[in-house]
Amino acid sequence: MSGIPYKLDGLDGNNEVRATFVTFYASQALVKGDAVAIDTATSTNGYNHVMKANSGEAGNANVLGVCTETVASGDVGVIQVGGVCTFAKLLDVADAPGNLLGASSTDGSMTLMAADTQVPAAIILVDASDANTADATVYLLNSHNL
Repeated sequence: MSGIPYKLDGLDGNNEVRATFVTFYASQALVKGDAVAIDTATSTNGYNHVMKANSGEAGNANVLGVCTETVASGDVGVIQVGGVCTFAKLLDVADAPGNLLGASSTDGSMTLMAADTQVPAAIILVDASDANTADATVYLLNSHNL
């Protein structure tokens, strides 16, 4: 069935998450739930690094995905770039499901996207319980097409 989840009577839509993961070097310490962007200024063996996304910094304002684990600076880590993610950090907790998210001005957190300033990174499915806590459920859009 070429990777499509199914059950005997057809597709199992309740379990479809379409999660996509990539590995990158970290140019700074990251923790699970951090929104990350490509750090184009740093590379190892020709591979770019990732760093915490921040809308106030031109080089890392576009969110690539969400870090899935704690990663030390210089180490390789796994980044979720697409599909349902249940551990994203949001800057605030007043966002409604369906809203588009982009980088916030707080390193590693996402917030409602400002119009025409960033590439949309995610859609809110379930808001976070607390600000900057890795427990929001979002649908990552794989905006970098990885």
